[in-house]
Amino acid sequence: MIISIIVRNHSILRNINWLVLGMIIIGGFYLQDAYAYIDPGSGSMMIQVIIGALVGVGITLKIYWYKFKEKILRINKKDDKP
Repeated sequence: MIISIIVRNHSILRNINWLVLGMIIIGGFYLQDAYAYIDPGSGSMMIQVIIGALVGVGITLKIYWYKFKEKILRINKKDDKP
């Protein structure tokens, strides 16, 4: 009984996710001019977010590069042994 409720709720959540995604996409087509002022603090925050994202991507690539390199080295060591 509990499993069927969880499965039903999962399908409902999936439908809600698609609905929200559709609303965001459709809402994006109806944007109007904002006539807003972006102060230097907001610009600084945007730069920090971009730099933080780039650093995060760099560290992620570094971690997975070492894992990938270790796998390749292990495969090559196995192939070298007679």
